[in-house]
Amino acid sequence: MMPVDPTSNIHHEAADWAIWLLAGAPFAPERRLELEAWLQADPHHADALSACLDLEAALEQVRTSAWAADLIDEVETELDGAAAGIPDPGIFARLGWRPVALAASILLLIAVTPFLVAPFLAGDPAAPNEVVIAEAFSTGRGEMQTRILTDGSTVTLNTGSRIEVSFTDRERRIALPQGEALFEVSHDPSRPFIVAAGGYEMRAIGTAFNVYTREDGRTMVTVVEGIVQARDTVAAASAALLHEGDQVELAPGTPLPEPQRVDADLAVAWRSGRLVFDDWRLADVVAEFRRYGDIAVEFSDPEVAEIAVSGVFDPRDSDAFFAALNQIGPVGIDRDTDTIRLFSSDE
Repeated sequence: MMPVDPTSNIHHEAADWAIWLLAGAPFAPERRLELEAWLQADPHHADALSACLDLEAALEQVRTSAWAADLIDEVETELDGAAAGIPDPGIFARLGWRPVALAASILLLIAVTPFLVAPFLAGDPAAPNEVVIAEAFSTGRGEMQTRILTDGSTVTLNTGSRIEVSFTDRERRIALPQGEALFEVSHDPSRPFIVAAGGYEMRAIGTAFNVYTREDGRTMVTVVEGIVQARDTVAAASAALLHEGDQVELAPGTPLPEPQRVDADLAVAWRSGRLVFDDWRLADVVAEFRRYGDIAVEFSDPEVAEIAVSGVFDPRDSDAFFAALNQIGPVGIDRDTDTIRLFSSDE
């Protein structure tokens, strides 16, 4: 990640965007297009914005901490006393600083460099204890479920999915070890919302986004609204920013690829009971149907698995899909009691 250089115009612009994003302002179309144009104008812009978002999140935690609030109250009380001509040594005597110098130092620490404050906050016995809220939700095959979390965020779980929720005073973290979930995130700049899946962390920034952890270890991330900051938790790589309509397929131990532009509404059509395929491999399409029903499918000819499939289907009606296969391509179907065998019918 790029270090924040306060003299850089890029970082001044990135700081303005970070403040706007974290303020939870509505994503007006013209503003969204302006941000997209700025990100595409220079590859360094995304790194700069990512760095500023990290810094602003840390600042917000310091600003809202009990430690900082108590210290500011104490300084303000003693400054008021000094202004009234009532000397009160208090913290000044302990630290040997004059009121104005101390006030300036605290403002500098809180407003500019939270990393210098954090060690004191972590070790201060007066700092608040973290409250941990741990929950787990899961769905069976063919089941879908919507949950409202304690922060007001909404999670919709697709078939055969599981999430593990761990909320503290400092962050909101969700693990997605299997399946698929759509996250609609409640605004709270003091507690980042992070989803861990497939060796990556996705941090929401005023966002709705979909995460799908496949059986083969790949993870598909689709941004429906707002921005997501994606970071490889294994490799020491820079975080990448994904914005509305971006979709990436992540694989463990590989660099984050360039995002593809997709119709995000179609990517989450599963919420309304539809599967939408656009030139998907037949093998991947069959794998999707397996998620919703207990069906056994074999490919007698390997090339059949590579046939491209497009269309809209009901995930719970695999019979209709297989009946349509002979119209999709030269595919023959052999059914017995337990297994569907697919083979090439092209002579």
